[in-house]
Amino acid sequence: MYRVGLGYDVHVFDENRPLIIGGMNIPHTHGLKGHSDADVLLHA
Repeated sequence: MYRVGLGYDVHVFDENRPLIIGGMNIPHTHGLKGHSDADVLLHA
């Protein structure tokens, strides 16, 4: 039996935050605003 899940997570850009995607810090001028680390990949 296969089980499939689908999720999504969206955040706005923020100049004062780091950009973290998949637990990796990505060099960029803007990060993502959120209540936690705003990692859209890990939280989806």
